Amino acid sequence: MFRFLFFIILFVTLATAGCRSTAPEPPPTPPPAPEPEQVEISDKTYSDAAVFALAMEILRKNYVDPDRATDARLLENALTGLAGELDPYSGYEPPAEFTENDSKRSGELVGIGVEVVKSANQPLLITGVMPGSPAQKGGLRPGDRIVEIGGKPTARLPMQECLNLTRGREGSEVELKYSRDAAAEPLAIRLTRAMIVRPSIPADAVRLLPGHIGYIKIESFTGHTPEEFRAALRKLKAQKLDGLILDLRNNPGGLVGSAVEIASIFLPENELILRTRDRHGRQTHEIRSTSDQPRELELPVVILTSPFTASSSELFSGALQDHKRARLVGMRTFGKGTLLRIVKLPNGGALRYANARYHTPLDHVIERRGLTPDVEVRLSPGEIFRLSEQSRNHPGEIQPEEKGAIRDIQLEKALELLTPPPASERDMPPAAGGASPPGPPDRQGAGAGYGSEVFAMQKLLNRSY
Repeated sequence: MFRFLFFIILFVTLATAGCRSTAPEPPPTPPPAPEPEQVEISDKTYSDAAVFALAMEILRKNYVDPDRATDARLLENALTGLAGELDPYSGYEPPAEFTENDSKRSGELVGIGVEVVKSANQPLLITGVMPGSPAQKGGLRPGDRIVEIGGKPTARLPMQECLNLTRGREGSEVELKYSRDAAAEPLAIRLTRAMIVRPSIPADAVRLLPGHIGYIKIESFTGHTPEEFRAALRKLKAQKLDGLILDLRNNPGGLVGSAVEIASIFLPENELILRTRDRHGRQTHEIRSTSDQPRELELPVVILTSPFTASSSELFSGALQDHKRARLVGMRTFGKGTLLRIVKLPNGGALRYANARYHTPLDHVIERRGLTPDVEVRLSPGEIFRLSEQSRNHPGEIQPEEKGAIRDIQLEKALELLTPPPASERDMPPAAGGASPPGPPDRQGAGAGYGSEVFAMQKLLNRSY
C-alpha cells in the first residue's frame, strides 16, 4: 500500500509534462518558468505520505463499518479532500466521473439523447430530446418521465446513477419505462445507445434579427464549436449581414483551444489573445490568433455577458474587448481565470488542479474579478435565471409570446447599438445625463454575489444526456 501511494505521488509529479491541458501548448516565452517535472520530491513529502499511509491503515483495519473503509473508498476520500479544498475548480475525479467529464469536454458521449432534470424522490423528467437521437426515434418527448431504467426505479436513485444507466457501449440496448400521463400505466421501450454529439450552438440559436443583425448563441466551447460556429456564420452571411451579436450569457466555458480558434476569426493574424502567469506571477505562455482562419475584421460585434459567463467565455470576450473588436453588453462576468491541468492517475481517475492564471491581452486579471461590460444592463438574480431558461427555449427573441415571458432588455440594447439611428436623428446632440461609466472591478467577481444561486445555475448548466 505504501509503495502504491509513493507511485501515485511520483506519477503526478513526473507525468505533468505529458498530461492533457484545457489550453493549447505554445512554446514558452523567455525566460522559461520551471516546469513541474523539474521539481524533486522532498523528504517532507515522503514523511507526510507515511503519516497518511498509517492513518489509512488504522481506519481500514479498525473502523466500525468495514464497507465504508475499503482501500478504494479511503483513497478516493483522501484525494477528493487533497485538491478539493484548495479552490472551487481543483479536485479529484473518480474513474467513472473522469470518463463522463472527458466526454463532456469533447462534446461527445454514448447515450440515448435526452436532457433531464431530477427532484428528490421523483423520476427523471425529460426537458429536451436531441434531434435524430435514439430517444427521438423511440418517440420520447419533453415532459415525459422516465420511471425505470434497466428495471431500476429512477425515483430511488441519485441523478448520477440514473445517467450512468442510460449510458454504455455504442450499439448496446437499454430498456426504459416512461409515463406521459400520470394516470396511465408506464410504457416500456427498448432503445439502442448511440454516439451523441451535443451541439454547443443549437440550430435555432442562429438567427437574423431586424436590421440585418446576426445572432449566435454559444452554450459552451467544445471540440465541435469552431466547426459549428463557422457553419452558423456562413448561414448568416448568405443573407445581408451588417452586424453580429454573440450571446455568451451563462456560457460556463470549456476548451480554451476552441475559444482561441473562434476569436482568431475576428482578429488579425498573430494578435495576442491571452497570456498565462504562474504562481510567482511570471509569464509562462502567450497564445496568439492562428493563421488558418477566414477573417471577419470589419463586421461590428457585440457580446452579451452575464454573471455566469465564465472561463473560456471570459478569455474570448476579454480578447475581443481589449482589441476593441467587440463591445460587451450585459453584466460583469463570473471571474474564473485559472488554467486547469488534468492528470490521469493509475487507478483510472484524474487529478484536476489550477497551475496558472489567465490574463487578457492588456494584462487584466480575470480570476475573482471578471470582465466589466462596456455597456452595463443590470438584471435582478430572479430575472437572470428566468432569462437563462427563456433564452434556451427562445434564443434571439426579445419578447417571446409565451405566458410569463419577460423582455430581454440586454439583447434589445445590443441590437440598438448595432442598428444605425434614423437619418433624422444622426445629427441630434447627445442627451444630457446617461449612465455613469462602470467602476473598477472588485475582488469578488460577479459570480461571488449570488450565493447558493451559483450552485442552482451550475445544476441548470450541467444537465446531461
